[in-house]
Amino acid sequence: MKKKKIISLLLLLPLTIWLVAFALYPILYGLRLSLFNARINNIENPTFIGLQNYIKLFSNSEFGQALLWSLKFAIICTFIQMVLGILISWLFQRDFPGKGLATTLILMPMVVAPFLMGTMFRLLFNESVGPIAYLLSGLTGTTALLGMAWVNPTIIGADTINRMPFVFINMYSAMQGVPQELLEAATMDGANAFQKLIHVTIPTISAIFGITFLEKLLQSFLIFELIFAMTAGGPGTFTQSVSIFIYRRAFQRSDYGMACAASFALALILLVPSLYLVRRTTKGDK
Repeated sequence: MKKKKIISLLLLLPLTIWLVAFALYPILYGLRLSLFNARINNIENPTFIGLQNYIKLFSNSEFGQALLWSLKFAIICTFIQMVLGILISWLFQRDFPGKGLATTLILMPMVVAPFLMGTMFRLLFNESVGPIAYLLSGLTGTTALLGMAWVNPTIIGADTINRMPFVFINMYSAMQGVPQELLEAATMDGANAFQKLIHVTIPTISAIFGITFLEKLLQSFLIFELIFAMTAGGPGTFTQSVSIFIYRRAFQRSDYGMACAASFALALILLVPSLYLVRRTTKGDK
């Protein structure tokens, strides 16, 4: 018994070393750095300032604007993608010619890295050479779809194409498990297809629905790669998400202490929904 325990500990040793080296140590170092005035010119010997970085952070209007933009973006994107994902997965519950090809086409954007997706959209919506910007100019009245008037809808559209398949595959899989007896009983009671979706299907898959909704909300709130590739937070700070704010603080202003403080403040803000997501996921596994 003791020998099995030693073998078990030895098997866990590589993972433990990896977690300490690449997760725990950077977290503790970042937490320490958030208490110092750490810049590129004094990074080897930073000045201890206690909680001043956190005090300055929460009195910084730019950080507040970034949080607000991220929250609005997350709510809008999550709502659009959940609605589209549910409706499309509902339509795909029945067989039709070309269903396999259509499913493949819907899922394809999910395997494209967000940064690559952002780069493609930046070229497609470029006001000088972008074909989509030119084609939509009749509706929008401009080819500057990455300008202040149209940049937010453009980013939301790009993120929806990239991440909606995640909602689709979760909802489609969940709907496959809805008992046919319930749907048949609703049909006998006179319910139409849409009524069965609202009153039978969605309540039955509510657990998967809730987990997908929360995970999608967190993903959208923390968005970085897509925005960085498309606008880098511009024009100015108009599309600056909280992740872009942290990046700019660290790598453009070299204010590492403030960047670490912002990272840990963000972690605390997201702690409650993250713990809830973990709890719901583990509860579902049991």
